[in-house]
Amino acid sequence: MKFPDFTSSCSTMSYQSLSLILLVFCVGVSCEVLQHFTDVPSCQNFFYKGQEPLGLASNSTANICQRLGGNYHYATLYHRLARVPVYSAYILEISTTSRPDLSSSSWYLEPMLAGISEKEMLQPSNAVMSVRMEDVIESQAVNDDYRNSGLSRGHVNPSQHHSATSQLSTFTYTNMAPQDSNFNSGTWNQYESFLREQILPACSQTHVLSGVIVSGFNPTEGKWLRNRVNVPDYYWSAFCCIRRDGTKRVEGRLGRNSSPYDVVTKSIPDLEAMLNKTYGGPVTLFKDGCQ
Repeated sequence: MKFPDFTSSCSTMSYQSLSLILLVFCVGVSCEVLQHFTDVPSCQNFFYKGQEPLGLASNSTANICQRLGGNYHYATLYHRLARVPVYSAYILEISTTSRPDLSSSSWYLEPMLAGISEKEMLQPSNAVMSVRMEDVIESQAVNDDYRNSGLSRGHVNPSQHHSATSQLSTFTYTNMAPQDSNFNSGTWNQYESFLREQILPACSQTHVLSGVIVSGFNPTEGKWLRNRVNVPDYYWSAFCCIRRDGTKRVEGRLGRNSSPYDVVTKSIPDLEAMLNKTYGGPVTLFKDGCQ
């Protein structure tokens, strides 16, 4: 399975704003959707040694440097047609705040995906967004896609791995993918807690990549919510921990988004090989394998 060409998919997808999306490029640091992650150095820092994963981007993806409160908090490679993140890149932080009390109908959206020239993610109630909501809905997943679906709004980049405004910034639909609730609250949550409770204290810095393996790239294959949002077959994660003595620990995980919800430890080469089968790599997650 490989990414479809974005321009060739236009004829089969009812997206009125696709041509507009193709024109969205970033100059300087005043927007989130980038032509290259290297356009914003502070966004590039979320990647180990400043190098984004290779082999996962395509003409159907958008580079988003997630910005809220005037700051960048993590990087997202977003698939416009599947309407889920291919991956999120972030630095593991101590969580100093409780989960934000924010209704799912108020979770943030990315205006730049809809060609709206705003500097950061906005809530649906924002006046700018409400005027252009039709374009916003065409460009990304929204709350109504998940409503009464029986699946959770699964954080690809978990809020519990961040603090303060960074935690709030994870509550955006460009950081969500449909997730089985038993998997969300069970084995995958246990892995996310493992990172926070065991890896974070042992490392001076930990770079994390978390993402999904989609079940299809258009509604004729795989499982979808309302023929708009792909339901991934798997969630995956990889971390590069730099210990305080300078040594490193690097591992991957692959979790099944359906029963029996198993989460399997993978070496980085093994995880890259599986991603290669889906996304048409060759895939490189960390520069020099985090060695």
